[in-house]
Amino acid sequence: MDVPAAVVCAWCGDPSCLGGCQLEETTQTSKIVAIVPWERPGSAPGRLWGTAKLSTLGAEQFFGALPDGDLGPPLRFALLSEALAVAGMAVVAVPLVLAFAPWLLESISRDPWLRAWLVRLLAFGMPGLAVLMVLLHALHGLGLDFGARRAGARSRTRRSLRFGLYSCGWDLVTLPAGLGMLAITDGFTAARRAVPMSLTVPRLATRAFLRGAYQLDDEGSAQASRRAMWLASALALLACGLFGAIMVALALL
Repeated sequence: MDVPAAVVCAWCGDPSCLGGCQLEETTQTSKIVAIVPWERPGSAPGRLWGTAKLSTLGAEQFFGALPDGDLGPPLRFALLSEALAVAGMAVVAVPLVLAFAPWLLESISRDPWLRAWLVRLLAFGMPGLAVLMVLLHALHGLGLDFGARRAGARSRTRRSLRFGLYSCGWDLVTLPAGLGMLAITDGFTAARRAVPMSLTVPRLATRAFLRGAYQLDDEGSAQASRRAMWLASALALLACGLFGAIMVALALL
């Protein structure tokens, strides 16, 4: 009685539960997070990478059994994941641009206005892009809740937001920084297999989440997913337009 249970329900955290809680709303009574490595004790880099890998390479199992919980940890995970993903893209993009436009480096060294513009781009554009990506993933999660409610399921807004925020792990693993790390930790074969997952994982994870969290069948999951896509796409266009306007304003300053 003085130590936590070795095995707990992945849904509610109750060691005495046999899985019946999947049909009704529950809370984590044992206070033990059994699914998300990021919400466990340990080193932050290890928990971050472990959660990102699990959300991508084991997306169906991870999101199908994603428990409810606070929004603070997944928000921090999402911001860190997208910041690293954007930084990784910049590290790859800069050498490629200079390789195809070698004259650009000389122009930067001679033109103070161009240097100032690049500083503003890096200082505001990269963090802004990371925040935008987090927002787009969160909008997708909210869209799933909207679509599931229209399909007859009970609202689980907080859990759908957790889905959206933890889905930022896809970007960390499948973009250059993550692929390089995956090649180091798991080998080049694993990295090669992860390349197309940016296209396949969202659909698989979404269906698994809708079946697990909202108890929707395949038809209901498909309907909810389509409604979520349309709603999230409309909101994403607005968010991208606002981000583009801000970047143009910064460029003209």
